[in-house]
Amino acid sequence: MHMRSKRNSSRHGPVLVGLVCIILVAALLAGCGGSSSGGGSSSSASPSGDQPILRIGAFPYWFTAMQPFTSGGTPDSFGFQQMYPALVQFPEGKTVAPDLAESWETSADGLTWTFKLRSGAVWSDGKPITAKDAAFMINTAARLQTGAAAALGIYLGGAKQATAQDDTTLVVTLQAPNAAFLSSICFLPILPEHVWAPLAEGDGAKLKTKSLDPAKGPLVVAGPFTIQKLDTRGTTLFKRVDTYYGPKPLITGFGMQVFTNGDAIIQALKSGQVDAANMLSGTTAPLESDKAFTLQSFGTFAQTLAVNYSAGNKVHPELHNVKVREAISLALDREQAMQTAFGGAAQPGGSCLIPQYVPTFMSAQVPAVGRDVAKANQLLDDLGFAKGSDGIRVADGVKMSYTLLIPSYAASYASREADVFSQNMKEVGIEIKPKLVDNLLAAIFGPNGDYAGFDMSLIDFGAQPDPNLGLQCYTSAMLGVYNWNGYSNPKYDKLWSQQVSEMDTANRKAIIDQMSALLTQDQVEIPLLYHGFPTAWNPQWQEVPTAGGLGGWPDYFSRDVFTKLWLKK
Repeated sequence: MHMRSKRNSSRHGPVLVGLVCIILVAALLAGCGGSSSGGGSSSSASPSGDQPILRIGAFPYWFTAMQPFTSGGTPDSFGFQQMYPALVQFPEGKTVAPDLAESWETSADGLTWTFKLRSGAVWSDGKPITAKDAAFMINTAARLQTGAAAALGIYLGGAKQATAQDDTTLVVTLQAPNAAFLSSICFLPILPEHVWAPLAEGDGAKLKTKSLDPAKGPLVVAGPFTIQKLDTRGTTLFKRVDTYYGPKPLITGFGMQVFTNGDAIIQALKSGQVDAANMLSGTTAPLESDKAFTLQSFGTFAQTLAVNYSAGNKVHPELHNVKVREAISLALDREQAMQTAFGGAAQPGGSCLIPQYVPTFMSAQVPAVGRDVAKANQLLDDLGFAKGSDGIRVADGVKMSYTLLIPSYAASYASREADVFSQNMKEVGIEIKPKLVDNLLAAIFGPNGDYAGFDMSLIDFGAQPDPNLGLQCYTSAMLGVYNWNGYSNPKYDKLWSQQVSEMDTANRKAIIDQMSALLTQDQVEIPLLYHGFPTAWNPQWQEVPTAGGLGGWPDYFSRDVFTKLWLKK
């Protein structure tokens, strides 16, 4: 099938998954900014002069490593989006649009993509950005995708080689036709070859050692903003980059201030300390009737319960049994969890595949799982896992007592859910012990990548307009990288390869339907619910996004959105 895409003519695919877990981040520094009262979100007035620093309070998300070769979370992905070019972008998650590439086309067999890059773009140190930079990044990620570049390999979209024919012509060769190529490659940051190439020699281990903390050395970037001060638990500041090749941002910078208390961030918003506050699940009641703020929800997230049935789980082999996972799923009271953690602003989930994938990518929504405590107990009784004197079942001589990992950035709502689920599980003779962790993926995979350190974990999965990256997480190739259950099934791996190579929409949907059925049949992950995240704004800020996209924060605050924001005075 011949595909040709010029400017905005290609349709979309995923917006994001730096993957695991939840989307993210946000902003601030007290000082400049707007007051907590004012007009609407749009105005006939025009901005004049430099706009003040945008201050957004982040609750409870923060940057992690802020290192392209080690970061796997969405907050960091958002930061890279502001600092580095990509070949294409998906503004507001709707349609693929140019970025460093002005146009592109594919060969008739779908194996070769030719990008025409903009000329005249420069890095912040004045050196030109050329196709050699893009080729270096793609080739490095491809060569080291099972090693130093494992965190970036998922964004290659099947690319195996890139060649710079001249300064503005990039040719990318794929392993096979890939229906999600553009929607994957948009999240691969293009780094300056002259800075990073010396670190990529050999096994590329040095790539993981370079810091993006400006206190440790100057940064060479090419996006609209760069880090001025990095504080992953406090306030991280970004400043405008005047050499950016795209539209000059109206704001001079933005800050990202982390709040660990919901009441504190609401008060900061009301007092004018911050201009916006994001990720307000369960904390919006004080704002719902306050006309001084604009309150909206963005993104769609599928929340699931990951269960460790990997080969590395030697302590609780009973979790390998699909009947045990089914019993756990039946025991959970999703309605109570939604009310407790999200104030009802969610819906029961039946899969990691969000309802918005119907009808483009799936034939029907996966039904939510209903609660059935009696059936759950019967399943466990039939397996011979009897309750001890303390009410906890024993499986093959070991108590069914499990640690439930909760990412600390999601503590505000996930801890409430954990309390609900702990009570639910007692009714079927299972003990749950919640544990907060700062780096969820590191806790899941362990220092040796053998999944030896966890039993269960709450996972918030940021949705994308195309389901490919999410589906890829369950493949064997992602074990120890993004596959947080340890699921490995050759049949599923084959289906994933087939769907991503299938360029016919109807045929691809049929394959994804098969994959969805297999995920349910194998109880690959225990679905919990679908939810969004409320965000509150000082309405004096203009050109605030509509939150209509699927991709969460990086979609809601794409690079183009950040360049347009301005303050009505």
